[in-house]
Amino acid sequence: MIWRRQPPVFSAVPLRALRDGTVTALGFRPPLHNEVSAKLRARYRCHDALLTDSGTSALILALRRIVGPGGTVAYPAYACIDLTAAALAAGVRVRLYDLDPATLSPDLDSLRATIQRGVDAIVVAHLYGYPADVPAVRGLAAEEGIPVLEDAAQGAGGTIRRTLLGSFGDIAVLSFARGKGTTSGSGGAILVRTTELADWTRELRSELHFERGGDEVLKLAAQRIFSHPSLYSLPASLPGLNLGEMVYHPPRSPKAMTATSTAILRRTLQIEDEEISRRRLRALQLLSHVDRIANVKVVRPIPGGESGFLRVALIDETGDRTPRASLGVIRGYPMTLDEHPQLQPLLMSGERAGKGSGLLRDRLFTIPTHARVHQGEMTRVAEWLAKRQDAPWNPALAVRS
Repeated sequence: MIWRRQPPVFSAVPLRALRDGTVTALGFRPPLHNEVSAKLRARYRCHDALLTDSGTSALILALRRIVGPGGTVAYPAYACIDLTAAALAAGVRVRLYDLDPATLSPDLDSLRATIQRGVDAIVVAHLYGYPADVPAVRGLAAEEGIPVLEDAAQGAGGTIRRTLLGSFGDIAVLSFARGKGTTSGSGGAILVRTTELADWTRELRSELHFERGGDEVLKLAAQRIFSHPSLYSLPASLPGLNLGEMVYHPPRSPKAMTATSTAILRRTLQIEDEEISRRRLRALQLLSHVDRIANVKVVRPIPGGESGFLRVALIDETGDRTPRASLGVIRGYPMTLDEHPQLQPLLMSGERAGKGSGLLRDRLFTIPTHARVHQGEMTRVAEWLAKRQDAPWNPALAVRS
């Protein structure tokens, strides 16, 4: 069907979440910051969870705390453009380390060399639900007494040794934006694991500006309708929305999560584990066939890790496959961080992306696993990957949902 187009990302939001958000936006229910914060503290086993208006705001505040203006932070060279916005807002300088394309985890030799060039903190970012090896990074950082900031905005329920991503850094940040594994329409969180940092977040909680919100309900209701593959081509055709594209957004002054978002998040957290399980089943359905396709390399989680599969990540070894927007199959980030014009003034002299990050920029494809993806789309994705030359897609070989 030529009018069908699969959205690259989609976060399930039950109707009761929209109802609760509406009631809260109208002022008939008090904010739920304390209740949601307690749920996150229990889920991630941390001292405190501070709710913010976005994942970028959470990262800005965390960088200001552990690096400080004029300090230097180590960033992965291949990562979300929001890291650029956070560095600008926090006033920090940046060094880069490379990633291992086979796992999307830090190249530890590259990171060790970056540490030796001089940094005050390290940011480790999980991508597409695949676990970055934060414990190994903390081992290197401990040798120099350097704190580790875990960017789990794309953790999406991934784990290391059965412990949720977001549970390993000295400070961790989460994102609940639309398109993340669990959404509140907008918002993020800072997770801290020491008494000293918990004292900081409690003080910060009283300083952040608070708003009731309300537009989150409208945006999520529109997403619920127009993310259906039979309708998604309509918003995707509007150039101003930039759907599925990497767009730089200038940083804003951090605020607290809105009351509306807390009400929505309380509900979406209740379905988080179920959604993670469903994404993993869809990913396994696809991967059971991809292993038999020539010239396609599957990104594998690190030993002891399990992906939350926000998306399935693959390397096209020939480089001759093109994105298929109708299937939600898109490239990863089109630039490495050193190529962002906004970040270049903050880069320390000589900092450049390594070969691994360059390969990810040029050869990585990501494939949707969300609730709108059905068996028919999996069949078409597998046919696209095989280019109809390799073994045909056989649903009987797939893991059944």
